[in-house]
Amino acid sequence: MFAIAETIAPIFLMIVIGFAFRRFGFPGDGFWLPAERLAYYVLLPALIVRNLATADLAGIQVGRMALMIVCTAAAMTALVLLLRPLFRQNGPAYTSVLQGAIRLNSYVGFGVAEAFYGQPGVVLSALFVAVMMPTVNVVSIVVLAAYARTGPVSWRRVPLEVARNPIILACALGGLLNATGLPLPGWSVAMLGIVGKAALPIALMCVGAGLVHAAGTVRVASLGHACVLKLVAMPAIGYFIAGWVGLGGLTFTVAVMFAAMPASPASYILARQLGGDAPLMAAILTAQTALAAVTLPLILLWLG
Repeated sequence: MFAIAETIAPIFLMIVIGFAFRRFGFPGDGFWLPAERLAYYVLLPALIVRNLATADLAGIQVGRMALMIVCTAAAMTALVLLLRPLFRQNGPAYTSVLQGAIRLNSYVGFGVAEAFYGQPGVVLSALFVAVMMPTVNVVSIVVLAAYARTGPVSWRRVPLEVARNPIILACALGGLLNATGLPLPGWSVAMLGIVGKAALPIALMCVGAGLVHAAGTVRVASLGHACVLKLVAMPAIGYFIAGWVGLGGLTFTVAVMFAAMPASPASYILARQLGGDAPLMAAILTAQTALAAVTLPLILLWLG
């Protein structure tokens, strides 16, 4: 319990710092939009390329875990699509609930995996993120392109939005480098590492800054839907699918643990840049991160 709280606390505090900075006008209202664009076009892509290109997947049940990840993401997406008539949300709010239901915070995942399972847990985490990251990014961007506007669903926008999206391009490049075994020059790995390290603090502070104008505009029901779907439904679905595809031992445990992670800060950046409900997304991220301090220990206890 303490190890999980210790991992989550810095992430939650970065959100609080961003909120305080924006609330008191530091460093100025003109800072936040460029910061979001920097994270979206430079910092997050650098982080993704480095993590995917350098992930060591040797000796792991790659096929079965990949099948579990894709099936879990597909099942959650289908569930949220089926429940949409019950949510009574506009398009932008719906995209934020869906992002909140399927995305995961890999930083929390790596921290918990290392604390509880050591290096084997970190290696399995790298595989999970390497497959899950491009999967949920494609789903998120397709849904944002289709539903983010309040008018009719715009499916014609989808191929263009996906093809030119920097997050998708980064996933494709990182995956290609890993699959082909082409090594990145040492200096580029170091450079991407330096740039990528700025992604999490900037994204988290932007989330906190977005909360300043969220009060009174966020529907509590939408917030509750996203939290229950992500922190309860997704790990339950992941548990049954992991058993169905034949995962076992530590691979099974890490896969289900990652399914229980709160949503990623990148979802707020996507919502801001592609027309989602950013205040709702910020509220979802904050609530899920806080609640995960309770739900994650319970799930790990359940997994044994």
